[in-house]
Amino acid sequence: MMRYQEHQRLAGIPSRHPKWVEGMPLKRESGLDRWFFRWWEKGSAPRNEEEAELKDHSSGYYASYVIGAQWLDEQESLVITPKVGCDRIDFLRLFSGCLQSGIEAKEFSKIYEIDLNQPRIKAPELQSVLSPLIIVHFLSVVREVLRAGLKKDYVQREENLKKVKGHIAILRHERTNVLRKRPDKVYCRYQEYSVDIPENRLLKKALIFSRQILSALPQGESRASLEHALHQCLSAFAHVGDEIEMSELKHFKYQKLFRTYSEAIRLAQIILRRYDYSLTNIESKEEACPVFWLDMSLLFEHYVLGLLREAYGDKIEYQAMGHTGRPDFICHDPLLVMDAKYIPRFNGEGKINSYIIRQLSGYARDYKLFGKHPSQLIPCLVIYPKLGKAENPFLGKGIKDLLLEKEKEVWDFYRFAVPLPTLGEEHGEGGLTLHK
Repeated sequence: MMRYQEHQRLAGIPSRHPKWVEGMPLKRESGLDRWFFRWWEKGSAPRNEEEAELKDHSSGYYASYVIGAQWLDEQESLVITPKVGCDRIDFLRLFSGCLQSGIEAKEFSKIYEIDLNQPRIKAPELQSVLSPLIIVHFLSVVREVLRAGLKKDYVQREENLKKVKGHIAILRHERTNVLRKRPDKVYCRYQEYSVDIPENRLLKKALIFSRQILSALPQGESRASLEHALHQCLSAFAHVGDEIEMSELKHFKYQKLFRTYSEAIRLAQIILRRYDYSLTNIESKEEACPVFWLDMSLLFEHYVLGLLREAYGDKIEYQAMGHTGRPDFICHDPLLVMDAKYIPRFNGEGKINSYIIRQLSGYARDYKLFGKHPSQLIPCLVIYPKLGKAENPFLGKGIKDLLLEKEKEVWDFYRFAVPLPTLGEEHGEGGLTLHK
């Protein structure tokens, strides 16, 4: 097994791998060009801001800003962890804040991918990432389901009643009542329109698992908020049982007419399959990690969006389409272009590379984004991560107050640090929570 940090050179693969010649690409359903690692040839032109950071590095494979665990081949696995250390980042709070941005659950699924069909990889350092990720996403989807109302369907019931309902189950009636001389009872088989259907029982079962998993995570504001949300969800399933057949668990068919339900069922199956459908196996499976990846850049982008919208509301426009591309955030009053760049190196003396400068300069001159030629240059702001107290650094600040840390070598370029939440810190008032 090989272990590296994000954006680190993979020294264990000194030359081009026969299977991963250019690198290991990830699913491109979202349209994003993402790689778990990629070959960098010294002297070549950067294809993105990540590669621009490798300008002076030697040729070789380099991890991207995607963390997770993947198989290189049948024998060798690769684990990538955050540069700042998994043991310090409060991923539960980070994921909760990400969903605060207003991102839809289906969009949140583009941030990561889990493959339960491949053998697990021993990576206990990634458990602090994976467990919160699945639980937060699942709860957000279940809440969407509940807002629309639990689905109902006809369910077959069998019951010993005082009067006929549906039709008499002859054999059961004879064994239960006739032979026992109970003339006041009749055993009936009937259909009932109910919420107690297999799909809902599956969701309830996964919610019970989620409660157990959540109880093992570090205590704090985010966990308390999620426990409250989970309790509310479970109360909505009061008339739903939690007993379900294994065959039903593994063979649910997704329906296009119920896309939110389908996503909830998919996530429920991930939760239950991960622990082999047994609450008793939760702790024993903690060291074994399923094959997965998580895009830290996209996660940071949505976390920042949540913070910006908490501070400025609708003044911030997300991913507006221009002629030159889609900037992460723009503001029209005052005019400002902002991009979240998950590049920890910016927390210090490191200069913003020319690739990013050209990219944001293009946005600032895009008439499709801003409508008319401005009377002066539109400022550009690079938002980058740092470790620190997880508070919203935008609260109490006007938009212009963000333009304090100037980039020295270019006009009207600024940078602004957003602290990543860390474990063990004391959370103050006004922290992000998973709202209804």
